[in-house]
Amino acid sequence: MDKEIKIKLPIEINEDCQFLKDLDKSMMIQNSKSSMGYWNLMTSIIALEGYAKHGMKPNRHWKITDVKKYFGMNGSAEVLLGKLKYMKEDIMSK
Repeated sequence: MDKEIKIKLPIEINEDCQFLKDLDKSMMIQNSKSSMGYWNLMTSIIALEGYAKHGMKPNRHWKITDVKKYFGMNGSAEVLLGKLKYMKEDIMSK
């Protein structure tokens, strides 16, 4: 059973974070153009789900502090996961 984490809206994010800079950068994924920031958001959600729910790191060099710095956020792994999922839904709705 998953516990529900309450997220305070609007989400506070450091305006100088790398994620916001990478949203404007494009990259090719299987002959399809995508945003580098969006790609990192998706892969970070996958990594955080494994870490928050099972304590598994995607690799031995992975640190949650790197994720927090990249997205300009703070909080526990569970709170950060909720924030990133909310951001994903917000981006996809536009």
